[in-house]
Amino acid sequence: MPTSDNKPIRKCVCFDVTFAALRDAGVKTLEEAGERFGCGTNCGLCRPFVVRMIETGETVFAVEGEG
Repeated sequence: MPTSDNKPIRKCVCFDVTFAALRDAGVKTLEEAGERFGCGTNCGLCRPFVVRMIETGETVFAVEGEG
């Protein structure tokens, strides 16, 4: 968890879908996340987090490079 005032990243903001919801739905690929939920198909900022969720099961990510 982040130690700064930055809020952790928990979801695709374009489609308001949490990474936990993707994990719980059994999403196995970035393409599947896009087809089923739209994630990664608009601005694309969630793509690396979706991939990391698929690889590790993590659903909350610290904001890096701030401060």
